[in-house]
Amino acid sequence: MRFSIALTLASVGLFGLLMATSPVHAQYDITQPSKEPAVFKAQLLQFTQLTKKNIRDIQALSPDDSSPLDPVVQSCHYAYQLIRAAQWGMNVAVGQQIYKDPVLVLAQKRAEQAWNLSRYPAQSPGNVSRAEWISHSVQDLSKSLRLAQQALMMIP
Repeated sequence: MRFSIALTLASVGLFGLLMATSPVHAQYDITQPSKEPAVFKAQLLQFTQLTKKNIRDIQALSPDDSSPLDPVVQSCHYAYQLIRAAQWGMNVAVGQQIYKDPVLVLAQKRAEQAWNLSRYPAQSPGNVSRAEWISHSVQDLSKSLRLAQQALMMIP
């Protein structure tokens, strides 16, 4: 009898210890959508910072095929994931409101426009010339950045 009680206590203690250490190893993925305003605001902020860097990196590319595009395209794709997650989270937050917040609705529309504009630079040039891809990407990212900054300013 004493052995089974001791074994049970040891099992519960070990289980509790394992459960207490598991959150330490878990990390939050910033590209995961969330309806929480703090999360989609952080996603928008990170998107704007990364997009500024992406614009500079794309402008620094030469129009000929001498430098690789992969790192720039990957960075643009990560920014695209951020704005997609922020836009989705804002959309869910607006959808769950009984009385729609018109400012949040407007911010969500700006984020959706920014999301659509950030799609082109996140894809490899494909059939388009490199110079055309660079030009179009810089234009789209500049517009996308402006829209995301506007959305960011609207969120409390």
